[in-house]
Amino acid sequence: MADLLAVSGYTRDQMRGLLDAMPVFARRNTAARIAKTYSAQELLLVRTCTQLETRYGLQRGTVANFSDPLRSVLIGPRPVSKTASLLLSFDPADVHYLEATGGFEEGLLVPLAPIFQVVDDYLLPGTAQLNWHQHNLGFVPQTVDSVVTSAPASPPAAPASSAKPATSHAPASRKRRAQ
Repeated sequence: MADLLAVSGYTRDQMRGLLDAMPVFARRNTAARIAKTYSAQELLLVRTCTQLETRYGLQRGTVANFSDPLRSVLIGPRPVSKTASLLLSFDPADVHYLEATGGFEEGLLVPLAPIFQVVDDYLLPGTAQLNWHQHNLGFVPQTVDSVVTSAPASPPAAPASSAKPATSHAPASRKRRAQ
């Protein structure tokens, strides 16, 4: 329950009321004194439902009607998009995942970026900002040619017979005094 409270900002009583109203959580078999676990998708679902209640002013019964369609949309795989939104249609209650805004039918448009950000910040503290900067690098398929195995050429070594005697690096004034 602590995870849900941290992600939603709700009190324990508010959260219990919301979970009891949502069919997916009301059907769960629970035993006394046993901690319930929630997946990342369930955290997204709860955060979305609490936003529908608090930010958009939907009544709890309406939010509960949307919980199953919301769950099916949020659990499925989806592309990474900063402009992703949910479109909620009210007659009948239905939810659509939109990658970009524009060209949609009547309904409530809920941006997902702030919801994803809150859940990511909770699950991966300090790394969520990195995930939002992901994008395709645009690499194209390339062929790999044969690997070159020859070592780079080394400079030629000086012949041993032409070695010069070591010279002093002392300044010329010292050399004159020594003579």
